[in-house]
This record gives sequence, C-alpha cells and structure tokens, in this order.
Amino acid sequence: MRRICMRKFVFAILLFIAIAPGKIYAHYEVMFSNSYPPYNFLNEKGELVGFNIDILNAINDLYNSKISISGGPWNVINEALDNGEIQAIGGDHYPGSPDNNYIYTRSTINTSHCISYNTKHFNNFSIEHLRSLKNPLVAMWKNDVLIHYILSINPSAQFLYFDNYEALIKSLDREDVTCIIGQRVGSMYYAKNLGKDYIRPLEHRILERNMGFRVVNSSPELAEILNNGIEVILANGEYQRIYDKWISEYDQSQNDWHNYLKYILITGTLIIMLILLLSVANWVLKSKVQSKTKDLQQQLDLNSQIMIELEKQKSKAEESDKMKSAFLANMSHEIRTPMNGILGFTELLKSPDFSSDKQAEFIEIIQRSGNRMLGTINNIIDVSKLESGLEKVQIKEVNIQSILNELLDFFSPEATSKGLELTLSEKSIASTNSFYSDEYKLNSILTNLLKNALKFTRKGSIEIKYAISNTAAEFWVIDTGIGIAKEKQKAIFDQFVQADYSHSNGFEGSGLGLSISQGYVVLLDGEIRLESELQIGTTFYVRIPNAIRQSFKAVETAQPTSKTEQPTTKYNILIAEDDETSFYFLKQVLKDIAAKIIHAKDGTEAIEMAKKHSNIDLILMDIKMPKLNGFEATKEIRKFNTTVFIIAQTAYAQESDKTEVIGAGCNAYLSKPINKEKLLEIIFSSVKK
Repeated sequence: MRRICMRKFVFAILLFIAIAPGKIYAHYEVMFSNSYPPYNFLNEKGELVGFNIDILNAINDLYNSKISISGGPWNVINEALDNGEIQAIGGDHYPGSPDNNYIYTRSTINTSHCISYNTKHFNNFSIEHLRSLKNPLVAMWKNDVLIHYILSINPSAQFLYFDNYEALIKSLDREDVTCIIGQRVGSMYYAKNLGKDYIRPLEHRILERNMGFRVVNSSPELAEILNNGIEVILANGEYQRIYDKWISEYDQSQNDWHNYLKYILITGTLIIMLILLLSVANWVLKSKVQSKTKDLQQQLDLNSQIMIELEKQKSKAEESDKMKSAFLANMSHEIRTPMNGILGFTELLKSPDFSSDKQAEFIEIIQRSGNRMLGTINNIIDVSKLESGLEKVQIKEVNIQSILNELLDFFSPEATSKGLELTLSEKSIASTNSFYSDEYKLNSILTNLLKNALKFTRKGSIEIKYAISNTAAEFWVIDTGIGIAKEKQKAIFDQFVQADYSHSNGFEGSGLGLSISQGYVVLLDGEIRLESELQIGTTFYVRIPNAIRQSFKAVETAQPTSKTEQPTTKYNILIAEDDETSFYFLKQVLKDIAAKIIHAKDGTEAIEMAKKHSNIDLILMDIKMPKLNGFEATKEIRKFNTTVFIIAQTAYAQESDKTEVIGAGCNAYLSKPINKEKLLEIIFSSVKK
C-alpha cells in the first residue's frame, strides 16, 4: 500500500516538473461566488474564504503562478466571464450536457442534496416515515427536480419555499414543518452556525453534482494548470487537509444505530444459524425460536408506536375540527353582523319617516359596518397570501418614530372613549444609521398588536415602548387587559384563534390579526413573543432587524402634498370600468368637475377611446377588466400619450401591487373601495388642466 501511495506522489511530482516550464507566469483572474458557505463566502472580516478558495491557493503555491482571486454575486461573476473580464469561475457545478463554450476541469468535490429533520419533533425520521404521513409540509428551495422527487415519495406533500439557507434551517423549528430538503453540506453548515445541533440529515443523497472550475476556451493553459494542480494536491495530502478543515465536519454520517438495526439482526441471525448448523439439532431449533421471538417483539413494539402516533393524529384532527368549527362560526358572525347593519339601515333609509339627522346617523352606521367587513376581508386575503407563499417583502427606508406617532394619534380617540390611557415612550435610541424594513408589514404588525390591546383591555392603560439600534428595532406593547391563560399562549398565534373562541366571549374579531403579525415577523426575519397573566395584563415583544443590505429604491408615486382648491375649469375624463355600479359611483363623484365623462367597459375599448379623444385630461383605470387588463391597457396608452394623468383604481391593496401599477405607467394609485375625498385631492393637486 505504501509503495502505491509513493508511486502516485512521485508521478504527481513528475507531472508538476513537466508542466512547470509552461505558461505559468501568465496572469489569470478567477472569481468565486461570495455567498456559498462553506465552499466560498465572505467571513466576518469581509475576506473571501472557503474550501474552493484554499484549493486554488494551494495550486497557486505549487506553481508560483499569478492567479488572482476575487468574489462577487453569482450573476456578476458569470457576466464577467461572458465578457472576457476574467478567465475562470471556481465552485461551478458542471452541467448535465456538453458545453462547447467552456473547458471544465476535473472535479474538486461532489455535492449532493438530502432531507434534514428536527430531532425535537421526530425521534426517528426516514423516507418511509415521510411516505406514510398525510399532507407533510416540506420546506425547500424551489427546484422542479426536488419537487418531483418528494412527490414521488408522497403525492400529498405540500411545499414551503425559501430563497436563503438561514431561513430554510430556521423553518425546522416550526411544528407544522415536517422536514426540509437542501444541499447537504450547506444545510449542516448553517445548522451548526445557528446553534441548532438537533437538526439531522438523512443518509439518502440525491441530485448529486460535481463542482470544479469553468475556464474560457481561450485559456487552455489555465485549465491545464488547474487539472494538474488538483492531481498534485490530491497526491501530497494537501487536498485532504483542506477537506478536513472546511467540509468534513458538515458531511459526517449520522451513525444512528436504529438505521442499521435490521442489518444487525439479519447478520446476527445468520451467524447464529451457521454456528448452530454445526451443532446439535436442538440448538438449531432453539435459535430459530429465539429469532422469531425477537421479530415478534419488534413487530409488537412497532405496532405500539403506530398506535401512539395514530392517537396523536386523532387528537390533532379533533382539535383541527374544533378550530374549523370555531372559525366558520366566527367568520359567519364577522361577515353577517356588518351585513346586517348595512342591509338593515339601507332598508330604513328607503322610508321617508326619519329625519335628516336620523338618516345621517344611519349612513354613519352603514359606513362603520362596511369598514368592519372590509377589515375582515383584508385579513383573510393577507393570511391567504402568507399561506401560499405569495407575500413578498418590499424593503425601503422607514421612519419608525413617525409610524408610532401616527398610530398614537389614530388610536388615542378610541382609547379615550374607553377611558384608557394610551402612551408612547422611547426606551433607547442608539442608532446613527437609517432603518430599513417593509413599512407596510411593520405598520400592520404594530397596528394588530394595538388593536388587540384595545380590544381586550377594559380599564387601566396601554403603553408602547420602543428602542432602536443600528441592527434592530424593538417594540413592547403592554396592556392591563384580561390576559391570556398559560395553556392558550402557544396557540394564540394560530389562525382564527382568540384566547377564548367560544360564542360568548363578547369580543369582535376574526382571530387573524396575531397570525398575520407572526407571518410578517417571520418574513422580516424578526422575533415575536408574549408574556401574560390572567386579569393582570399582557406584554407583546417584537424585534425587527435592520434590513439595510436588502434595501432598494422605492417607486415614487404621485402624492398630493396639500389640499388644493377646486379649479374653475373642468376636466375631460375617461373612466375604464367594467362594473356598472362602480362606474355610476365614480360618475356621481366627478360630475361637478367634469366637462365630459367617457365610459370604457374593457381595456381594449379604453385604448380606442384614448386614441379617439386626444383632449382627455384624466383616465381612471380599473386594473381587472375583460379582454385586456388595466396593466396592459396603460402600457399601450403610454406608447402614444405620455402626458395624460392615469390613476389606477383596483381591489388589489398590497404594496407590491402598488409598485406594479406604477411600473406599468400609472401616475397614482387608489385601492377599492374608492375614497371620494382622497380621489378629488389627487386630481386637484396633480392633474393639470
């Protein structure tokens, strides 16, 4: 064995000497992705380190060659290679088909994917366990091959998608997540660095791929240096040292004896049978009886485990049915109650028997009921988007003090009417940097917590505390309300759950607010928790990290700066709206300021009307219309008319929807139901006659 190793080493040295006089003094530049640990990434000092970096440095040392190493985002380094700015990319997975545009060196390492699970949730987990579960939730990167693989095991599997490994690993702490599937070494790297030593991978490996260097065709000598360098460091032991330093720790097999129990039993049985065959017939019979007894005992143990699991699943199903029944009853109440107010008082308005003051009171009740129903519908939509994974984060600079002051102003009248003291206090400010987050989601989180506190506090006070640092913002919402029982605190963030979801609790609400808040906190990589004592009060704590590295330039929309008096001249207005009731409402709102109102019932008709009437001053564009939607209609109108002022009016109400309509060419955005004062304010301050 020693002779063979010595021969390999001598061969590698001779190979090095053979190519040493070649083109090793040429200057080359190789780039790596800076975000693929532990293969290549930036450490805390901002240095590019990792397995692939050490491999190339070892080759550089061998040949004393001038190979420059740098890093960047994956799209940047690919563009640099395509443009001829560099000669090679390191840490590149080889394609599954021939590529004549590049030279691929020999592999530096083989990577693979595997399933990982939380040992706190499962004592034992296996492919067969996954196959037996009903509707398991699997977290993963969105990858068609991996999706088909999981569905081939369990066609009822459901998926939760992530785009970074830290969030993927953290998702295993959720009780509803069955397992994750991801790159094996990368997953274990993040699990270790996050202190989650209870996360284990299965040994079954899939989607195996080779990783090496991709070199431009014009630098074959660089490919030769890399190939021969890899051969040398494999022979002299340097490769093993680098592997042990970066990879070995995260690619160790989990030697759980349960995985090998059946093999141990089979082997033991065969050995016993072989020995007993050389013995007396009595011993043969005795060993078989013992073996069968063991098998039966194991089967009994397995049956016991299955029965225990079935009991757990039965309890979960019963609890789920209970929650669904409570939800349906709650939703029926939350929709029928305001509908009763709307329809009932609308019917009363038909009667001439009431004074104008009474009619005004009825109209106010109808508006309050409509707002309550709209709030319930918005909550259901928010939860649906969170559950489907469609909710996206829109990061921009946020003024936290301004948000809190606006919330204080908004909720103070309600607190005063209930005899509650509502205060805002600054705990500490230790920040010199701007704070970046999703303003809509941060506002929604705090709004839901304040609504909750006001709803469940009958006397005393509600206090909002906050602290801001360069890395995070922290919030405390403290009330002296009814409190939450210890046994119900864990479930309080579940959808459609209140601390008391019986029919007699006396509190309005769909039970979706805290679920939405927790979903938004998770999307923002934050933390939310509570402390509560019955009849003493509750404290909700929220921590949101400063997402300055994820920030982007927000799309600016036309916003009225101040109220403007109604102009003396009137506007030519095109209303693109397929719903007759909505058109009639807009027509009544705009009749006093309109010289002419033109109605288009779909996107195609809106384009034709805009071409036919070149003197149009304003277009109200509904986004969802037949034939051609508002996005496409706006884009077509902008091709021949870039000056007309277009206001998008839509039932879509998320920040991402706003960004999309402004990107299509609209000047301003209003969500349905349309507010008359806000519409007129935008027109008077922004539309020029």
